Amino acid sequence: APRMGAGSRYTPATMPAKPITVYSYEASPFCKLVREKLVELELPHLMKSSGRGSPKRQELFDKRGMFQAPYIEDPNTGIAMFESSAIAKYLEQTYAK
Repeated sequence: APRMGAGSRYTPATMPAKPITVYSYEASPFCKLVREKLVELELPHLMKSSGRGSPKRQELFDKRGMFQAPYIEDPNTGIAMFESSAIAKYLEQTYAK
């Protein structure tokens, strides 16, 4: 079901010095929530597409010992986290003005 206005709003944000790394894949509704928040805040990010068979999926597994998406690494704060709702809340609290 569509979420009214999701992904089409703009919220002023403080720009991070370095882009946020995001492991995500297109088919995941949870990843979509994080992508929408990144777009809403216009935050620079590096998307590591990690669909089935992607070497980026194995890269995340090797790094964290498991695969779960979405996953972000924010080099500006040292935060690394899973869980779409926690990520969206973190981005809002950290960067929204």
